[in-house]
Amino acid sequence: MNSSGRQTRRGFTLVELLVVIAIIGTLVALLMPAVQSAREAARKTQCSNNLHNLALAVHSYHDSLNVFPSGTFYYNQGRDDMRVCPPGTVASCEQWGWQMLIMPYIEQQNLHTELGVNDYKLHQVLAGEKEFLPDPTDLLKLKLGLFLCASDANPDGDVNTTRHFGGGLGTALSNLGQWDAAVSNYVANRGTEYRKFEPTFAPGFKHDDTHGVFMETTAKRMQDITDGTSNTFMLGERDTPNCKSGVWAGVRNVDGSGTRGFHAVLGNVHVRLNSPDPPIKFDDANAGCHQGFSSLHPGGANFALCDGSVRFIINNIEFRATSANSALHDYDVHVPRDNRYSAGVYSVYSRLGRRNDGFPIGGEF
Repeated sequence: MNSSGRQTRRGFTLVELLVVIAIIGTLVALLMPAVQSAREAARKTQCSNNLHNLALAVHSYHDSLNVFPSGTFYYNQGRDDMRVCPPGTVASCEQWGWQMLIMPYIEQQNLHTELGVNDYKLHQVLAGEKEFLPDPTDLLKLKLGLFLCASDANPDGDVNTTRHFGGGLGTALSNLGQWDAAVSNYVANRGTEYRKFEPTFAPGFKHDDTHGVFMETTAKRMQDITDGTSNTFMLGERDTPNCKSGVWAGVRNVDGSGTRGFHAVLGNVHVRLNSPDPPIKFDDANAGCHQGFSSLHPGGANFALCDGSVRFIINNIEFRATSANSALHDYDVHVPRDNRYSAGVYSVYSRLGRRNDGFPIGGEF
């Protein structure tokens, strides 16, 4: 109180105010990593839940039909009852993938019915053969949350131009142009083989199996997973910015192993987990991550195993690269339990990708 009897009010000085602001800024800076970590943990959990629900849908499909869904479908030359494309058009003949087959089991029966999945092939639907559906692309561009990982740099599910359907058989017939299907961050396990289906790709060997759980046309059963359902990948992640994710609509070129081939819905363990571009170009024919598994989760990616559980697989899981001129490349030339595998051909990652190699995992994952 001053000499006149009035109370004196003392405010903050500029220095004091700046000190307070600096303290607040420091606290925020300290808290931000924890907040970001908590957010990523929540996103990773949501992504894990998506994979778990998709795995349950695949199991429900198996319970109904006693087989897993085919990864996609393939023109089988020589058998009229197996043809899914007109002769000579397989390289550009659009086909459904495994995601479309499980739509009734993920509360998407209406979408499954409207697209006529049971009665029409994808190229037929795109050609306008389904009544009252002259342009199905609006449906095939729908952003379905169950196929989107919140940690991906594309959480809104924007269309993926890398895997466009331009030039496909049905697309060309309807003049749909270079349309893009909606993104899926989840692809199914095709095994260790990255090359396209070849009836006789090696002397004396019939290539009709890539030893994963999903492949073209050939549907596998639960009893085919002889290595154990808890030791075999069913589904895994693929990110958008590095590896261009996948699509849920199907495949533009079922005969191809490129960016618009069967890898649009399938992945393999031939390439390293989370191998970004660079150092290896994403669409490299032998080792590009367009064909593998990846995510934007720090340190690894989520996988659904064949028992329905979801595991986070770390980036430094044991992995051995192969090359076209290496004996290690012949993953699928030798039959399961061939003693040539016992020399360490398979890594832990490779064995998780195969359902029937007959050897223990041999490491932590």
